[in-house]
Amino acid sequence: MAEALFGSFGQSAGGLSLMDPPAEQPKKLRVAAYVRVSSLLDEQEGSFDNQKTHYTQLIRSTPGWKMVDIYTDQGRSGTSMAKRPGFNRMIRHAYEKKIDIILCKSVSRFARNVLDAINTIRELTELGVRIIFDKENIDTGDMASEFILTMLSATAQEESRSISENINWALEKRYERGEPVFVRKLGYQKNEQKEWIIIEEEAQIVREAFEEALNGKTPAQIAKQFIKKRYKKINGRTDWTSTTVRLMLLNRDYTGDVICQKYYTESYLSHKRVANNGERNQYFIENHHEPIVSRETFEAVQRELERRKKPNKNKKVNRYPLSSRIQCGKCGGNLHRFICKGVVRWRCENNVRSKELCTMGSIKEEVIREAMQDAFLERYRMARFMYDMDRMKKDLTRAVAARDFSYNRLRLDLEQILLEENIALINANGSEADSTDEKLEELASKRASVEKELKIREDWWELLDQDFAFREEANTKLKELDAVRDPSKQLQKELQNISFLRAWVVRVKAITPMSFCMHWIDDKETIVDLRKE
Repeated sequence: MAEALFGSFGQSAGGLSLMDPPAEQPKKLRVAAYVRVSSLLDEQEGSFDNQKTHYTQLIRSTPGWKMVDIYTDQGRSGTSMAKRPGFNRMIRHAYEKKIDIILCKSVSRFARNVLDAINTIRELTELGVRIIFDKENIDTGDMASEFILTMLSATAQEESRSISENINWALEKRYERGEPVFVRKLGYQKNEQKEWIIIEEEAQIVREAFEEALNGKTPAQIAKQFIKKRYKKINGRTDWTSTTVRLMLLNRDYTGDVICQKYYTESYLSHKRVANNGERNQYFIENHHEPIVSRETFEAVQRELERRKKPNKNKKVNRYPLSSRIQCGKCGGNLHRFICKGVVRWRCENNVRSKELCTMGSIKEEVIREAMQDAFLERYRMARFMYDMDRMKKDLTRAVAARDFSYNRLRLDLEQILLEENIALINANGSEADSTDEKLEELASKRASVEKELKIREDWWELLDQDFAFREEANTKLKELDAVRDPSKQLQKELQNISFLRAWVVRVKAITPMSFCMHWIDDKETIVDLRKE
């Protein structure tokens, strides 16, 4: 009887004994969502926010699921994956084994290019990542074949093609009726009757540009003159460039005539705009609106620009470890690299345009590297020839984890506020209408603050993602140093390399040509002033 009682108590239906180790809890599935809208229109802005909120709440509230991230691309087309940073970051994280499931609203939100969609889904499936499409109710983990998905992807691509053709057809009909598309330009605005009318204050700037060009001044010289006179562009800024002036001088709209379809989109898949050299119809609408300059003046300026035109060498744009990462402390502009008498220097883009915009002098790249080294040594050197290499490695590996923690904290704050807003609305009644309105206003203000912080942080996180290759290379170097006899000595050689330092230094702010602020991967800063040494 005792044995029977013990047996009954000591064994479960599954046959487990009290002496057996406790069963392991199943691991939570790591779930992400991909959200994309192809334009920044108000309607799609709402859809964008709604999708993010929906997937955040869904993942958080589903037992057995763990939030990874909400990967987003706003104002990005689905027909090309090259220009979707959020999508590409998600794929990289899938390869890093950080994701088990990806949620997406529909196949068309994922991609409208059949080949890209199928190839990417195959890659993810091989990595063990499932994709769940809400609209079509498809789970790639349950699919026995790719036929349905292929058909849906093809339908999405055909939809893109059809939309593109409809837009082109509508534009052609507009042009045939003599109705050009109005794009805001200096000197003109459109009234309620859809007529192009002159803004005289702006038109004077346009006339001056044409007059100065006829007098022999280059677009760059005219731009500097306009900066000095504090003339405003249509965006209200005064940072004129030679390109801005040249485009103005090339614009036939200022004569009162309009040429429609000077450019066209080569393919609905590539979205590449190319010059129309007879491949499509062009429409010339004469005397469409009141001119700002005469046709004779315009043609004379075109001849002058053509005379000064330099041959196009199709110069390749080079990228360097510090490209787009040095910020001017005086005006906030980016510093650009150039070589003068064999010396590499960095100069503020606004200072290049005019000293009226920025007074920051040029900085030798050697000086920037020295400042990065000093900041690095201040952060990681323990003694004269000893470095905290463990901390260096941890900082590299924790960079993304810290970013994820910061993101999740903000997302949780946002979820809490949304929950409080919903509760306030549900509990509202007539007698407490005023207090409810005050509560909702307070919560709306908090929500706007968190959303603003999220947008600011997303820019920083994108910089971290772009630096992935630098961190990987530095990690490899540090592992190699573990195997050498004197790692500190070898490390000193690596510190001569800006690419190595860039693994930890995300951004450099040039306060003066000799003082800098280093912004690290953990979002901390170090001020370095070389004048004190």
